[in-house]
Amino acid sequence: DAWDGRYAIVVAVDIATYARGPARPTCGAGAVAVLVGRNACLALVDPRERATHASNVYDFFKPDHSVEYPVVDGALSQVCYYRALEDCYTKFCNKVDALNGADQSS
Repeated sequence: DAWDGRYAIVVAVDIATYARGPARPTCGAGAVAVLVGRNACLALVDPRERATHASNVYDFFKPDHSVEYPVVDGALSQVCYYRALEDCYTKFCNKVDALNGADQSS
């Protein structure tokens, strides 16, 4: 066994900054921290009750890496956000319904 009993914390961050104009008020940042190690705690009541969404959309991208600011399509970003929210909510509800049906039949 190669594990020496220590845990690691992995932190990832990202910032979004835009050129002057209508997108600038939406600048922001995001961060996540993950505890890595054997039996690391994960705060999920039931890990089967989760849903994810991913899509490859060019609503925010940097075609020219020599320029500080990205190309942004704010309207498309909003559509993507609502699609992701709806998709996750639908998947989550379907999983919970399936789990509740399985619990009731046993």
